[in-house]
Amino acid sequence: MHRRNPTADNQRPGTQNPTRKRNIALSLIVATSAVAVLISSCEPSVSHSNLTVQCSEALTHADVADGGVAGTGRCALTGVLHDSGRVTDYRTQKGNTALIRRVVTGAKGTITFLITITLAGPGPSGEPWRIMSGTKTYTNLHGRGLQVVDNYTGSPATFVLKGAVSKGQA
Repeated sequence: MHRRNPTADNQRPGTQNPTRKRNIALSLIVATSAVAVLISSCEPSVSHSNLTVQCSEALTHADVADGGVAGTGRCALTGVLHDSGRVTDYRTQKGNTALIRRVVTGAKGTITFLITITLAGPGPSGEPWRIMSGTKTYTNLHGRGLQVVDNYTGSPATFVLKGAVSKGQA
């Protein structure tokens, strides 16, 4: 025994079920929203870097944990930014995480980077960094990337940051 679709019995030929139209429209809205969320959550990849920061520093000692000076030296910025100058690292440690505030001062201004280091070992690609602030030419500069070289045992210690930067609106 075959039952007929009661909704289909009430429709005229050539018309569609309004519930079906609504369900299709809702599905499209949800799918479009999901794609937008996925695209917006993607972080810039270091393979698309437009900035390299190379630093050479004399470290004070490895046990600085209170925000004090951990090292001083020189840095060079290449890529979309070209500058060089002094660098000072300030180190804070909370549990198994060290935060390095790397302040680079060149002829065109100062950039403050924040590097997050997991003391259990670096991630597969390096330690993440982001720009905290900038002065003069570097005002409204935004950026993030990875510290890809962390040779803190060297004499001098050497560090390389690679990432993507952009200038925000004033």
